[in-house]
Amino acid sequence: TEGVYPPLFKIMAVTKVDIASRALIMMGAQPISSFSDDSTEALVVNNIYEEIVESSLTRHRWRFATGQKQLSLLADAPVGRYTYAYQMPTNPLVLKISAITVNDYSIPYDRYEDKIYVNDYGSQSTVIMDYIFRQDESQFPPYFRLALEFQLASVFAGSIARDSGMIREFGDRAERQYLIAKNTDSQETTTNKLDTHRYLNLRQSTRSAV
Repeated sequence: TEGVYPPLFKIMAVTKVDIASRALIMMGAQPISSFSDDSTEALVVNNIYEEIVESSLTRHRWRFATGQKQLSLLADAPVGRYTYAYQMPTNPLVLKISAITVNDYSIPYDRYEDKIYVNDYGSQSTVIMDYIFRQDESQFPPYFRLALEFQLASVFAGSIARDSGMIREFGDRAERQYLIAKNTDSQETTTNKLDTHRYLNLRQSTRSAV
């Protein structure tokens, strides 16, 4: 069609293999084509990668890995000390709870297994969970990816190269990049203004049983 031109190149989504391979190359090892390759690098990556990623995602309230869902009230009440039980989301995987709110006001809660226990907030309340979840690698922004790659390179340096100097070097790089990443990520929101109406709404909300 006139005036329509094909793209010069197609941007490919970053995968976990890409991230792991970059970290391996950083510390002088061979890249992998999959986590199941028949190589020492793949064996190390397959056993370490996921734990490092999940740990990195819980270091900060990363905007790109923050989710929000309304919780479902369960029919069965807790055995003791709490009045109501709510089911946590099963998809995506929740790594860390940031807040439990009603009418945008944080409320006291406790976590038991995959449930949230509260008092006073029953069927007439809308309970919202903010959480950090296991985001897909294709959604990792560059500033976080680089920090993660440095951290992986530090871990791989211990498992593959067994080089203490390299471990420290990449570990220090990772920490510096995480600071940059946190600062960058924290700018991706507007400054919140205090909403005095939410406190009144919370006090007026009905707190009834199921």
